[in-house]
Amino acid sequence: MRRTVTQIALSALSTAAVLAAPSVMAAGSLAGQLNAQMTLQAGCIVSGAPGAGSTGVNFGTLDFGTQPATFTGILTATASGGAGGAGATQILCSPDVTSLSITVSGGNNAGQGGSVGVGSRAMKLGTFSYLPYEVYSEPGMTNAYPTSASAVGVMLPGTGVALPLPIYGRINKTSAAALTSGTYTDVLQVTLTW
Repeated sequence: MRRTVTQIALSALSTAAVLAAPSVMAAGSLAGQLNAQMTLQAGCIVSGAPGAGSTGVNFGTLDFGTQPATFTGILTATASGGAGGAGATQILCSPDVTSLSITVSGGNNAGQGGSVGVGSRAMKLGTFSYLPYEVYSEPGMTNAYPTSASAVGVMLPGTGVALPLPIYGRINKTSAAALTSGTYTDVLQVTLTW
């Protein structure tokens, strides 16, 4: 039998097409579950701050403002400008925090400047110029934080509600003597415990 060139060519194409065709397999599937979880811990932060930190927290400044070097009398201040930004320093605790205690150190100059005014802590200018002041746990300024950094319990306003940092400063300069002009400073270590 004689085949023609056309028949041989068609036969070769048919064989190539069969060999090149993909094999058909049955489709499969997998089914199951993926769990998601996150653990939240009870805690407090400076409201508005980008995140929680356990040390080096910026609680702001007790800024008594600017006065003449000859001033006498009482000046008050509240903590402001903390890690959360401008304005009063606010503390925000998770709803399961039911009690809060605060310790405030005696600062760098505790007990200095008694001849100028009343206060267990003192701000300092230079080597020997002190301006005494006190810090309290409530706006009525009747309960001073001990200089020994003993913990003082603080009332929480409600679950998950921000509260002003309960540290209130008061200068009571009783001496009529003028002080050296300049910026008096002190640093207090503050610890919140829940």
